[in-house]
Amino acid sequence: MSDEKIARFSMYARPALFVFVLFLHVAAIYLLNFSNHNEPETVDFREAEVFKLVDIQEVLPPPPLPLEKPVVKVSNQPKAAEKIVETKEEVVEEKEEIEYLPQHKISAVPVIPSREVLARIVYPPMALKQGIEAVVYLELYIDSAGLIKKIKVLKDPGYGFAKAAVSALQGLSCIPANANGKNVAVKYRYPVKFTLN
Repeated sequence: MSDEKIARFSMYARPALFVFVLFLHVAAIYLLNFSNHNEPETVDFREAEVFKLVDIQEVLPPPPLPLEKPVVKVSNQPKAAEKIVETKEEVVEEKEEIEYLPQHKISAVPVIPSREVLARIVYPPMALKQGIEAVVYLELYIDSAGLIKKIKVLKDPGYGFAKAAVSALQGLSCIPANANGKNVAVKYRYPVKFTLN
């Protein structure tokens, strides 16, 4: 075949090939559509589940009424003594548990004498030798009279800082916390900062 014949063939063959492929696609789509419409769809509803569109709230019956207890009458009961004898009993006073308010429920925080605390603090020797500074976070349980009853260490950096802070604050009295114009017991978070001069 010559180049001229090949060029002529390709000039007519490409459009013809395109039309042929287009015809095949249209025929396939047509056959698929009509073959599906001819067969009726059968659906088996016997195994279908039923879904309810409303929420059902279970109504519980009211609890049964309590039965009335029969009253027992004692007929042969002795008469009460005419003479009342007093006995001496020791009254043991129970220590009243102090209710410490959390810090966010008070209107005025307790005033801790910082100069007295600074005078009582002994810098831990091990930390002093190594030049370490730290902050100890304490939770002070202060009663309504302003006495520190209990000290809880929240954050201890080590090296004896917590022990030094607790010993500086033990037995210290301060101006108590106030809530609505009344002195109250409170749990108060207090940082003690150790710095070298």
